[in-house]
Amino acid sequence: MTGSAVDVDFAQLQFSKNDWGQLVLTLPDGAVHAGVEPIRCFPLSDPDRTISIVDAEGHELVNLPTLAVLNPGAHDLVRRELTEREFMPTIQRIVTTSAPSPPCRWDVETDRGMTSFQLESEDDIRKLGPSGAVVADANGIRYLLPDINQLDAASQRTIRRLI
Repeated sequence: MTGSAVDVDFAQLQFSKNDWGQLVLTLPDGAVHAGVEPIRCFPLSDPDRTISIVDAEGHELVNLPTLAVLNPGAHDLVRRELTEREFMPTIQRIVTTSAPSPPCRWDVETDRGMTSFQLESEDDIRKLGPSGAVVADANGIRYLLPDINQLDAASQRTIRRLI
């Protein structure tokens, strides 16, 4: 079942957690789907709109125009699930790099503390809007740079060389 504003009353969607910690969706017709995941369709450019709820096989069950259409309990649970799924530390400073261009190791200061990661390719740095970027490390962890202009001069030089 794929939901739209015409055939699903989003306020009647029920979300809960089962004994294994999986998110469970109960549709208005009583159908229960365990192991569902909420996925933001536009996580960086428009994070509060268009959230897809997919089943354990990745098939879309419902497409929410926004979390605001859900009842308060469902809204809070789905928002918590999205937060856990979208771990993305913000880089505040590039401390050192092992080489001027990839592959290289970066030591960075993030909003969650110091960390190191391997940058495999220039393709792992994506420009985001006029002054932002997203960096993906060799393990697939993404790091956010919301505004390159807010970084110190040395960090700015490192990033600008690669994008």
